[in-house]
Amino acid sequence: MKLALIHYSAPPVIGGVERVVGEQVALFRDQGHHVTLACFEGGEGVRTDSFIPLSREATPRQLTAYLLAALSGMDAVLMHNVGTMPFSLNLTSALRSLAEQLPSIRWICWVHDLVAGSPDYARFLTPDSEAILRTACQHWEYVAVSPQRAGEVRDRLGIACTVIPNGLDLAATLNLCPKVAALAESKGWWDAELTLLHPARIVRRKSIETGIEVTAALADANVDARYLLTGAPDPHSPDSIAYGMTLQKLSTTRGVADRVYFLREYMPIGAVQLASLYAVADALFFPSVQEGFGLPILEAAAFRIPAFCADREPMRSLPGAIVFDPELPPARLSEWIIRQIETREAITSRNRLVKTYRWNAIYRNFLAPFLSHPQTSQ
Repeated sequence: MKLALIHYSAPPVIGGVERVVGEQVALFRDQGHHVTLACFEGGEGVRTDSFIPLSREATPRQLTAYLLAALSGMDAVLMHNVGTMPFSLNLTSALRSLAEQLPSIRWICWVHDLVAGSPDYARFLTPDSEAILRTACQHWEYVAVSPQRAGEVRDRLGIACTVIPNGLDLAATLNLCPKVAALAESKGWWDAELTLLHPARIVRRKSIETGIEVTAALADANVDARYLLTGAPDPHSPDSIAYGMTLQKLSTTRGVADRVYFLREYMPIGAVQLASLYAVADALFFPSVQEGFGLPILEAAAFRIPAFCADREPMRSLPGAIVFDPELPPARLSEWIIRQIETREAITSRNRLVKTYRWNAIYRNFLAPFLSHPQTSQ
């Protein structure tokens, strides 16, 4: 589809709506749409297919003529706040006129804020602005970013409104390296119910088979888990190579080859990649039979994720260690992990976040259906 996004300003101008507009531009382009951005200020560095600079000095007639040519052929125009806020009545008037002249385009008034009925913006209202901003445009569809705003649109403008929440660019927010960010999306790590990280070399004392068996037991319990391994077999150690092959075979035999990731097959793991993996993971899983210290437990504490480790010294004495009986069979251990996860609000809250408010989830659950089929809620 050909989409145009319009706002008063865009990144690098700082602001909540500016951030949403910039992230929507990136999201729509990633999903294969042709995206045009129009604004008065900013836009530098925003990757778009085309850019329309707007002039604050232009009259409504001038803006209408200018945008008539620029927006012809669009499938939809997403007007962020410019239909309900008073910061350029000339632009608002032009867009109302264009909606009549170009009825084949879907004109979508995206409401983050609205001046109508809000004491915060009373000083901006004049008789002219009230006539425009307190009246719904019958040629526009209305989208609000929350049920509260949707209710205000219905109550103050008297028109039905669809709710599509804002999203979060997790990769940018967590400062993920590009490769980890791409894997988290393409391999379903974000959508999994539980992502366990095991930073370890492929040596037998790390008890990696325990992690694979637990992943399989979690799958048997209908818990969609991912098990991320950072290490690779030592090419100079025949036993390490043999152990690695055994683990690969075990993950296939247990039916979790698509849930167990030997990450060295995808990328080298340095400090930057490891930090990104800790940011993605829900918990550390550290079932080692023997350790000289157990540094990953401290790393997990630094990243504020729980560290599930075997009840052995010196691991159990480290800050943040949450120990389990290393003699527990995988099914029992998976039950223990499930209980641990369910009682940690930080994990359950983030799971809700990534499944509901991650931009790709917003696109899948809200934006794609809305763009394909106009919807309104009464």
